[in-house]
Amino acid sequence: MTISETMAYIQRFQKGGKPVHDLSRIHALLEELGNPQDALRVVHIAGTNGKGSVVAFCAKAAAMAGFRVGTLTSPFIRRYTDRIQLNGREIPESTLCALCEKVKNCTVSADCSQFEITFAIALLWFVAEKCDLVILETGIGGLLDATNVVKHPLVCVITSVSFDHMELLGSTLTQIAAQKAGIIKPGCPVVLSPDNSMDVTCLVQETARRKHATLAIPSMLDCRILSEDLETTVFQYHCTQYVLHMSGRHQVYNALTAIEVIRILGMHGFLITASVTQAAFAQVRVPARTQLLQRNPDVLLDGSHNQAGVMALSDLLHHGAVRPIHGICGMMANKDYKTACGILRNTFDTVTCVDNFSEEAVPSETLAMCFRGYVREVSTCSNIPEALHRATALAQADGGMVVICGSLYLASHVLQQDLVPDKNGH
Repeated sequence: MTISETMAYIQRFQKGGKPVHDLSRIHALLEELGNPQDALRVVHIAGTNGKGSVVAFCAKAAAMAGFRVGTLTSPFIRRYTDRIQLNGREIPESTLCALCEKVKNCTVSADCSQFEITFAIALLWFVAEKCDLVILETGIGGLLDATNVVKHPLVCVITSVSFDHMELLGSTLTQIAAQKAGIIKPGCPVVLSPDNSMDVTCLVQETARRKHATLAIPSMLDCRILSEDLETTVFQYHCTQYVLHMSGRHQVYNALTAIEVIRILGMHGFLITASVTQAAFAQVRVPARTQLLQRNPDVLLDGSHNQAGVMALSDLLHHGAVRPIHGICGMMANKDYKTACGILRNTFDTVTCVDNFSEEAVPSETLAMCFRGYVREVSTCSNIPEALHRATALAQADGGMVVICGSLYLASHVLQQDLVPDKNGH
């Protein structure tokens, strides 16, 4: 298969496939492939927000300590292959084609989802590359997620849990948390992000107790944030100082979660020193997560698309951004865009609503209605480069900044098209 044939085959599949009520479909596919998941040592991560950042922190630290680390994340940002990496190197297109052919030849593959096909390809590559450690991010939920076929992970991780994918996971935080906590295995250590609500924490505690799994929750009493702005956050945890170039208070929670995961990995022979962890964290930059693309004027890109993510962005902007803030906002129709806009309208001074980054985007005029009456100047634009030009001109004139946000699909579009050349080289 050529790369175009491979991508055409993968894109034939629905992202979620036919509804599942158990893991029999992915089990059948992996059985045909020799159960590659059983040959790997895995960190398994679920959660609503923060999964990708925790993956990045843990993977960078383990790689800098000398281990071969495979990662599976979703969705892709620049191109499909950036979902599957080994020590930060994307799966080669030739390898992707060969492994996709192998998966395609399985008798059950026709009934699978795009995520299941991707997961199978990733596992085959990680085994072939003799990975010392694999860090898997769930697609949606946890209990019925394809990645939950891993029987004995070294550690299970649950990041920030909030409202998203309610049509699949439930309408309350407790119901959603129960799906995320479905990755917890008997006797397996669990790390829970410290920024979760009491309802989520209690649910995870009870699940861990029932499964005789030790639970670690980083203590904010042991953490002191020393400084924070749009580019850098410095904090101290257990007398060790860390520098992050992932801005926002939420990234501190993600880093603390990763530190606890790294501590547990040390008990399994993955010795990663504090100095290596410090150096690694300072190098981590995840695209489309409060990504500062340029200065003078500042242009910030963020893929937050649910209530908690947008609140984290808003908090960062209220505490560390220059004013006025000129927003460029686009959101997907399957998200709770009204709630997100309700948060953002208290942040923006002007906003331009866009919709041509996806066929499933909220129409720009519909989105604009959520801001009118609250934001000083509201407009729509069918051309994202034009919207960027307009917002940048405003920021240059009044000393403000530009914030592009509302959807990972919008963020991906901006990065894929290089609409704002990254002057920082990130």
